[in-house]
Amino acid sequence: MISASARRLSVFKSVVDCGGFNVAANQLGIAQPSVGAHVKALEAQLGQPLFQRSRGSKPRLTKAGEAVYAYAVDVLARSEVTTRKLSDLRAQSTQEITLAVHRDVAAYYLPERLTAFAARYPKVRVITRVGTIEEMVKQVRAGVATVVLFLSFKPISGIRCEVLGHEALELVAAPQHPLAKQRNLSSDELGRWSFVTGLRHSRFYKMTDAALKSIGIAAYDIAMEVEESTATKEMVRRGRALACLPHCSVAAELKAGTLTALKLATPLPRLNVYCGYVAPLRDADRTFMKYLR
Repeated sequence: MISASARRLSVFKSVVDCGGFNVAANQLGIAQPSVGAHVKALEAQLGQPLFQRSRGSKPRLTKAGEAVYAYAVDVLARSEVTTRKLSDLRAQSTQEITLAVHRDVAAYYLPERLTAFAARYPKVRVITRVGTIEEMVKQVRAGVATVVLFLSFKPISGIRCEVLGHEALELVAAPQHPLAKQRNLSSDELGRWSFVTGLRHSRFYKMTDAALKSIGIAAYDIAMEVEESTATKEMVRRGRALACLPHCSVAAELKAGTLTALKLATPLPRLNVYCGYVAPLRDADRTFMKYLR
């Protein structure tokens, strides 16, 4: 009997579905060595290889790998169905909404709207789970959460997405930075400075990288990769690096003067605030979405 965890089976399935370890790592939002470790542990448990590996080509499933893949598909599908049923039963009995929310949305976009909703509908219980975009999308796909809220330029495949609003991006620096007082900054001028970014494998990094490239900053030095925006702001405030962040996450610092929004010759594109879901939304979910808009 295979006693591998659902997480390990999910990682193995992603490698097969994505056609490789690196692509699976990007899709899952984890480091490639972690993906390899999950697969090696599964192979060690079973006592036989799951992939035929050869340099320069995609890993191919062995006969054992094919059997385990079929098992993983079945187990994960049944787990998802059960999770959704339990979530639906809980929500029906308690008038409950479970949100999976990207950290920047949770900290800066959500509180005022959530407070207004709670005041109007005090009997509706709202549970909020907070994390990276990747983590929160997994929550709604697995049925643990009803709705996921995230920032993005485009919808995420595999879930239904609705635009709730828009959010500006800012290129921020410390007030004493040499660029802080300049106007109409060009991409060449900006590209000479180092940046503090999100983790390179994350959706957030890819999103801000695409925004910078859209205004002509094709290549730039990354001084530091930071997973969380509060730490990113502190690194920028204390040094000479720049950061690209949603306006909602830096609004307080811009108002207080502890950070400065650089004046660009070409403005950064706006992000969309998305609501994503898999199961059809209930009346309570739809009502809540009105407050988010």
